[in-house]
Amino acid sequence: MSSTIELLEMALKSKRAATWCRELNISTAAFAQAKKRGRLSPLLAGNIAIDLGESPDHWMAVAALEAERESPLRDRLLASFNRHKP
Repeated sequence: MSSTIELLEMALKSKRAATWCRELNISTAAFAQAKKRGRLSPLLAGNIAIDLGESPDHWMAVAALEAERESPLRDRLLASFNRHKP
């Protein structure tokens, strides 16, 4: 599983952060918070994925798993997710 920060880095290689923020109608603080937290929200990850031609479903699932705290249920989903990679 790739991380959403890797998706953000891919996005920033194609356009500047200010351009992304303007196009997605978000504040620059959203990117700053994502970097600080080490993850993107599922909504932001999905929308960036669409613009990069990536699967929004995949990236929203990755973001949702990153947002969950450690638990046996999260570990079970993560194992299943890694087994069924496209």
